[in-house]
Amino acid sequence: MNGQQQINVDLSSASDIACEKCGGVFFREVALVKRLSSLLSPTGKEAIIPVGTFACASCGHVNDEFDPNKRMMAQKE
Repeated sequence: MNGQQQINVDLSSASDIACEKCGGVFFREVALVKRLSSLLSPTGKEAIIPVGTFACASCGHVNDEFDPNKRMMAQKE
């Protein structure tokens, strides 16, 4: 099995995550796009880096827990 372990989880006991703004429970994958300066890039060239996250399918809001900028700031603290 490609060296991967299969884990069976009963999702009926998991709770839904709702949009903080409208309460919707469906999300779509979106990307925050970061520009990395050539001074900070390991290659010495400017880089464009997509960071995947989720936005509410109804209103487009990104919950705080999904916001990459807020997660990065929390890690620095």
